[in-house]
This record gives sequence, C-alpha cells and structure tokens, in this order.
Amino acid sequence: MENILETTRRQRVLTRTQERRQATPKEKQLIHLLANMACSLVNYDYKHSTGKGTLAPSERKRLAEWHYLRVQQIRRIERSLEPVATLKRVYYKSILSPRDLKSLKLLWLDDDKNRVKRVDPDLDDILSSALDRGDTLKQLFHSIESKERIFAETPRPGVVPLWVKEWEDSEYDINFFPPSFSAWVSIVDD
Repeated sequence: MENILETTRRQRVLTRTQERRQATPKEKQLIHLLANMACSLVNYDYKHSTGKGTLAPSERKRLAEWHYLRVQQIRRIERSLEPVATLKRVYYKSILSPRDLKSLKLLWLDDDKNRVKRVDPDLDDILSSALDRGDTLKQLFHSIESKERIFAETPRPGVVPLWVKEWEDSEYDINFFPPSFSAWVSIVDD
C-alpha cells in the first residue's frame, strides 16, 4: 500500500473587523493627559501612605490645583473631539466668487431638540476656532455677541478662562502650569 500525502489548502476567512488606525493628535493628547493625571494620583497616594497622611498644606494645594487643571484640560479636549455645536455654511453660487459665504448657522442639540441660530458670516473663523478648541455653548454665544473670544482671569459666565489662552499659547504643553489658573480656580486648603 502506498502512503499518499495529500495536502489541502484552506482559504482565509475574511473578517470584517475594524482596521486599526492611528490616534489623532487630539486623542493622543487626551490619552497623555489621562496618563499624567493617573501618575500624579499614584504619586499623591504614595506620598500619603509613606508620610502617614502628613503633606504640607502648600504641597496639598499644589497637587489639588494640578489635578483640577488636568480635569479641565481633559474636558476641553473631549469637547474639541465632539464639539457641542456645528456650523452650517451656505455659499453664494457664482463664477466670480465661488467661496463667498452667504450665511452661517450655529446648530446644537438642546433637550433633544435641534436648535439653530443665524450668525454673522464674518464670525466663521472665530467660531470654527472656538469649536475646535473645546469652548462651551455659553462661551460660543458670548463670542457671537462680542464678535471675538474674550478671556478673563476670574470666572465669569460665558467668558473663556485666561488660563486656556495661556495653555493654547504654550502649544498645549503637558508640563506647563498656566500662571492664571490659581486665580481662576481659587482652591482653599482647609
């Protein structure tokens, strides 16, 4: 009897799984902020456990400010990934100026209802930038009224905090602590 070795070929089954993609720069920044916050929490816990709960008040305040800064930065990055509103642009149809903006509308969702606000087309760059940087609806409406992004050192309704501008100017440096953040947050150590 002959031994016949028979080979069979299996066809690959195509799986319809989502292809792996690279994180966007904003997603990378969000991941980095979350990791940084987790590391500082671990460091804080370690200091508490080895120091038997005795940290200097200035150190506790500094750590609390850093943690709160991270939370605020994470919120801004999340809002920039999923903006609170969108812009709808309508252009003039002409051969001479094909990209002239005819009208601009701000669209957002409020209590499961779609809301629309007509906006001056000149505010397109300001609002696009504000949405890309994670501004809230109140901050957007304030920017529409004042026709620019206004910054304040202390909290005011609708005004973007000054520390956000300082953080943006630092090109979102993870190790940069905005000087005006302490005045904005006003954490009291008791």
